[in-house]
Formats: sequence, structure tokens, C-alpha cells
Amino acid sequence: MKPRLLIVDDSWSMRQTLRLLLAPDFDCALAEDGPSALNHARSQPPDIILSDVNMAGMDGFELCRRVRAEPSLEQVPFLFLSGHEPPAGVREQGYIYLVKPVPPAILVSRLRELLPPRRAIPPTGS
Repeated sequence: MKPRLLIVDDSWSMRQTLRLLLAPDFDCALAEDGPSALNHARSQPPDIILSDVNMAGMDGFELCRRVRAEPSLEQVPFLFLSGHEPPAGVREQGYIYLVKPVPPAILVSRLRELLPPRRAIPPTGS
């Protein structure tokens, strides 16, 4: 069984692109904003979350804080993917942040590294 990945991005085309790219390795669920992502995570806890940062209403950092506040979700790994450099201090606070464009192999590799050992997947082609 593939690990469950929740992809959160306010761009329909980015959600679809990421799903197509990551579907061979992950069971992908999609959310268009922070509130819908939080609701989805509560009802169907993912193994990992990949989120845009700049979204209307609830940005990716607020989504991460709210996910971490949920006892059943506090250990879910969170990877940020954004078209902008991170604000000062973000990486020092322990956030994992990649700047678009990211080569697909790097994105898949980072997601694999973040999965808890029980959900780890072998590299494609193994």
C-alpha cells in the first residue's frame, strides 16, 4: 500500500501536476486551501503533507501550526513547496522548505526521506 500524501495548493494546475508526478509512489489526495486540507487531514490522516505557502485565508504556515495542534496529526511530516524564498528564520525553525521549480527526483527524494520508517517506500525501479 502506498503512503498517503495530502497535496495542498491553491493552483488547480499545480495540484494536478504534482498528483501526476507523485501518483506512482503515493496515494495522493488534493486540497485547494488550508481549511479544506485541515478537514481532510482530520477525516483521513495522511502519512505526509506537501503544501504551498502562499494561499488566501490560511497560509501554509498556519495550516502546519493547526495540523501540529491536533494530537492525531502532530507527527505527520510537512514539506513546504513555494515559488518564493522562505521568510527569514523559517528553516531555522525546523520547517522543511523547497523553492519551485524543484526537479521531480529531488521532490520525490525529499518526500521519501520525511516518511516515518513504517511508511517508507523503496526508490522507483527497485
